[in-house]
Amino acid sequence: MVSTTDVAKHAGVSQTTVSRVLNKPDQVKKDTYDKVMAAVNELNYSATSPEDAVPEARTTKTISLIAGPLDDPIFIGSAPSIISLAKEQGYQVNVHFVTKENEHETYDTVLSSKVDGLILTSVGLDGAIHEKLLQTKIPFILLNSNYPGSRHSIGLDNVEAGYLAASHLLGIKHQEIAWIGGPLNNPTYKERFQGFIYALQEAKSKIRKKRLVIADRDKESLYNAFEDLQALKKKPTAIVAATDEIAIQLLDFYREAGYQIPEDISIIGIGNSEIGQHSAIGLTSVGTADSLANLGQEAIKRLLDMVTLNQDEEFNVSREVHLYERETTATLSKR
Repeated sequence: MVSTTDVAKHAGVSQTTVSRVLNKPDQVKKDTYDKVMAAVNELNYSATSPEDAVPEARTTKTISLIAGPLDDPIFIGSAPSIISLAKEQGYQVNVHFVTKENEHETYDTVLSSKVDGLILTSVGLDGAIHEKLLQTKIPFILLNSNYPGSRHSIGLDNVEAGYLAASHLLGIKHQEIAWIGGPLNNPTYKERFQGFIYALQEAKSKIRKKRLVIADRDKESLYNAFEDLQALKKKPTAIVAATDEIAIQLLDFYREAGYQIPEDISIIGIGNSEIGQHSAIGLTSVGTADSLANLGQEAIKRLLDMVTLNQDEEFNVSREVHLYERETTATLSKR
């Protein structure tokens, strides 16, 4: 059976030129058209042969969102807007959670499904997986994730956020400062914790291991963390919580235990989330003026531009963070 490859060889042109002659003859020169059509007639080529049908460009209209832990604050804040905006543009979003145990299996599954684009939220990438992503030619954006030399990334300066939170407390005379955050295999918690430690080191403030509490985000785990701090002979006068949600839960525990906020203890969160801004007592927090929902919208808009417009201009966006001082922190001398 004669194929377009045979026609191209016979006419001395490329297969792409043959396809253009057969499908868009108005886009080729007359002598090229005549040459190809002569080869078609001489070889008795039939365009109805299934193997010679010119395939149309196809998309799956599917985006995959690959996330780290389910309780990651960046994922929680950005995922709804990513899914909603993608849906408005006619795209379905499949969400996959990756762990160290299922890491390679998850990426293999996602990439084999031929998705149109990827957003990787709060995940750590090793060299092998990053190379695999590049080889697929599927557009992808790192959202609050990082990899040396990444071409497309959007995120918060989490290290600076942890640093500013601790620096604020140090600046209002607190020295006995505790940290409560999630597991450090999560890039968000890890970077915020690093910034917290940097601030204490810079101030030459003593770092006490018993005040560095790594806990899950469920209520029971956080209550156990609260009790552990209460059991210390020298209790903290201030706490940096890795997220606003953790901070608000701690506020409840301390108030139920009879503490006055901030007279008896100062608590600062990270995220500047709406829940923190509009809580019964305004939460002092570090974050961006922009919401995580807007961060998610920016990620999906940029990805869809890459998918539909073939835009490949490099961008690495890091949102600046600021301190938003409200009612849950006070100078130690005022207690």
